[in-house]
Amino acid sequence: MSYQLLKLIHILSATLMIGTGLGSAFYLFLTYKKAQFSTVRDVLNLVIVADLIFTTPSVVTQLITGILLSNRMGWTYTKWFWVVLSVSLVVFVLWIRAAFIQVQMKKLLIGETELPARFHRLMKIWFYLGIPSFVGAVFLYYLMVYKTFL
Repeated sequence: MSYQLLKLIHILSATLMIGTGLGSAFYLFLTYKKAQFSTVRDVLNLVIVADLIFTTPSVVTQLITGILLSNRMGWTYTKWFWVVLSVSLVVFVLWIRAAFIQVQMKKLLIGETELPARFHRLMKIWFYLGIPSFVGAVFLYYLMVYKTFL
């Protein structure tokens, strides 16, 4: 695979990952704030599907193409590479935790007609996991563009 094609795939998957993540978080959070049970349930289900179809494959693609690009450029095992890998790991762990919280929230809504107290607690944790995750993803964009630490 050519360098240009590999880079294009990497950039597109990064865009898909942050775009889907930010869009899903935006819609779920705003829907939650309106507190209409059926809409929250429906949007939560769609966010989980979007994570499965779009975010998960783009996260995997990011890792694979990032390592291949770094290797091709001779940057594997540089300080930059380890910073990128470390930040990626932190973002990944935060994202995985948030994804599991989404599934927990979905299970809490089965057979309910209003949002239970535990749902509100989980929603708060989910929201606060998203802030450092998003900041980390933006920092990864910065590192991709400026190659700081090389």
